[in-house]
Amino acid sequence: MRSVEITLDGGVPLSDRIAELQRWLDREGIQAVDLRVVRLLRGRATFSATFAEAVDADRFLQAFSD
Repeated sequence: MRSVEITLDGGVPLSDRIAELQRWLDREGIQAVDLRVVRLLRGRATFSATFAEAVDADRFLQAFSD
């Protein structure tokens, strides 16, 4: 298992941002063991995601990292 964190800019409602992440996971055929918001600060949201396979965590980071 591998856990990663990503931080995304605000300007988009949190529920929309979560839906965006879930749509990407579904489209890629990836199942997150856990996906949650861990921090909201100054319009930025930090998400923690845990994956069974390290390669899936790497793909998630590549898709959503700054």
